[in-house]
Amino acid sequence: MSDALRDAVQRYTQEHANADGIAGTPVPGLFLVRGFSPGELEHAIASPLVCLVLQGSKRVTIGDRDFTFTAGDSMIVTANVPTASRISEATITRPYLAMALDLDPAVITDLDVAMSMVGSPQEPVGINVDEELRNAMFRLVRLLGQPQSLSVLRKQLVREIHYWLLLGAQGPAIRRLGLPDSQVRRIARAVAMLRKDYTRQLPIERLAEAAGMSRSAFHKHFRAVTTLSPLQFQKQLRLIEARRLMLSQGKTSSRVAFEVGYASVSQFTREYARMYGLPPVRDRNTTVT
Repeated sequence: MSDALRDAVQRYTQEHANADGIAGTPVPGLFLVRGFSPGELEHAIASPLVCLVLQGSKRVTIGDRDFTFTAGDSMIVTANVPTASRISEATITRPYLAMALDLDPAVITDLDVAMSMVGSPQEPVGINVDEELRNAMFRLVRLLGQPQSLSVLRKQLVREIHYWLLLGAQGPAIRRLGLPDSQVRRIARAVAMLRKDYTRQLPIERLAEAAGMSRSAFHKHFRAVTTLSPLQFQKQLRLIEARRLMLSQGKTSSRVAFEVGYASVSQFTREYARMYGLPPVRDRNTTVT
């Protein structure tokens, strides 16, 4: 099954991947990835998702922990956290291949209720949950070339993928995403505001209100969930978007500084260099050449 899934992802990315090696799909939250060589370090703030590596390998830093994911490994992110990653093994003949799917709290909530009605969630005897997960992912990817069938079956396949994830080793952490009043879910409401309005100054009181917490409790739980303070989180969102605008659209550093919300170009330059190791102009020139 892993070989069939790998081949299906390779065929789809050959036709649909953009210049960055990312292929969007008609399934919300599902994207496929291809890379032909070890890449540069990429910073991101990942949303809750599952990523399955099918060929090659990738090194990922989450907080102060380093991981290497190779073919057959799954990375499951259960909170909005900053990550630094790079493709570490890929060639023209054996490209890095992976697929990722955003986790849907509404689907998790619905499944949790249904599963609780039939007893405590646990791995069924005699069933390999990882193999069932890959099987469901393969059937979803295979339908990408069948639009009519995909429109009918997409939701139930995405639901099935979530079901097998809930039965896996990280099931308890994933389940917390579906609890309406869990700390992770409440902080996620504030994170959604920061992602939407990252260019604006958002009062802490407004973010805390969205999370249904006092200011002090919000600070504590926000850092516990994301590993960052709200200000640091917003800063990383701005810097990640600034770099994307410079590299993909060729905009100047001074222009993107103001576009992403900085009032001072010099402050932007200092913080950019602290995150990426080079000031913005040198980073862009080095990357482009």
